[in-house]
This record gives sequence, structure tokens and C-alpha cells, in this order.
Amino acid sequence: MSLETSLINGGKTLQVKLPSTFDIGIHKEFRELHSDLESTVEDFAIDFVDTKHMDSSALGMLLLLRDELSSGSTNITLINCSENIKELLKLARFDTLFTVK
Repeated sequence: MSLETSLINGGKTLQVKLPSTFDIGIHKEFRELHSDLESTVEDFAIDFVDTKHMDSSALGMLLLLRDELSSGSTNITLINCSENIKELLKLARFDTLFTVK
């Protein structure tokens, strides 16, 4: 399964729906998310609604996205996280780097 993207909030938010497994298999596609951004995009909403598993490569991809977007004013929010995903993000202290919902 690949990433599903959509512009919401009047084109200000790019919502990215992750597959059931967030791992190295989607690395290339995930890295290309920001390359063709519309100038109106102010926020990223990374949607974990279907995600049951993520590994350390997924954590690395989130960090790279954050680093690449840090020069602008783009916000990244991790939404629809299961309790297991939230716990992993908390253990890795990603809850201090991202807004987790």
C-alpha cells in the first residue's frame, strides 16, 4: 500500500494517510512528499488511522521530514495514532518534537 495524500483546509494542510506498516518500504515516496508542495501548504497532518506497526526507519523518516521543513513555517501533526503508536512515540520522545493526537 502506498501513501494517500490530499489537500484539506482550503489547501493549507497536506494530509498524508500512512499504510498499515510504516517502514522502509515507503521511504522513497515519503521523502518526496515535500518536493512538490503547493506554496499554500502550511501544515502536514500525518494520519496513522490505518497504521498498526512502525519501526525505527519510520522514526527516522519523520525526523528527516521535520528537518527538511524546519526552515519554513510548516507544522507537522501526527493524527489518529493508536495507543501503541503513541506509546512508541512517547518512548522515543517524539511527543516533544511533534504534536501527537
